[in-house]
Amino acid sequence: MQLMSIDKVQYRQRLNRITICSIAALIVISLSSSSLLIALLSDGQGSHFWLNFFGVVIGCIVVGTSLKRLKTHVFFKEVAYTWDLKHELNLIQRKLRAIEAAAAKNDPDAILILLFSYQASRLVWQLDDNTLVMSELSLAQNKLQQQITASGLDVNVANYRRELLSRF
Repeated sequence: MQLMSIDKVQYRQRLNRITICSIAALIVISLSSSSLLIALLSDGQGSHFWLNFFGVVIGCIVVGTSLKRLKTHVFFKEVAYTWDLKHELNLIQRKLRAIEAAAAKNDPDAILILLFSYQASRLVWQLDDNTLVMSELSLAQNKLQQQITASGLDVNVANYRRELLSRF
């Protein structure tokens, strides 16, 4: 996965539209399918909890499937890329202790993964206006850059690929 620059304004506008449309679709589909299930399967007495629950499940399945299919559309480009990047960061986070331990021993793959993680985190946090721990990220990134310089490694974040995580 390569890091790319994203227009924050366009990303936020599209994310907001996608979110609002998804919520509206979920509400309409859930209410419609719940009402249809109640009309078809209910005897008119008792609780309709499970029929309402299945209506919501149907709504989630339809909206989720639609989002998955629309993910390749041009309108979704920035949002889908950010979702994928967050997923990649989550995969790295799961193995972070082992990666950090290997990076402390100057393992080039571990250092590459950490560098990618720091740069990707900065990108995602800036897009989502999550700047609370940006100073800590900068410190960690500077420390890693000093380690790279001191060890004489040639690390290029463009060389990152998910397969590197399988070592840790």
